[in-house]
Amino acid sequence: MDEHELKRAAEVGLAQREADRRTVERMQAIAFRLFCVAFFFGVCGWLVDKF
Repeated sequence: MDEHELKRAAEVGLAQREADRRTVERMQAIAFRLFCVAFFFGVCGWLVDKF
C-alpha cells in the first residue's frame, strides 16, 4: 500500500466511526423517547388506578 491508499483507508475508517457514533446517538435518543412515553403512560395508568 502506498501513502495515498493508507490515507484513504484512514479517512474511510474515520468516516465509518463517525457514522457509527451518529447511529448510536440516534438509537439512544429513540430509546430515551420510548422510556419517556412508557413512563408517562405508567404514571397515567397508576393515577387512573389510584383515583
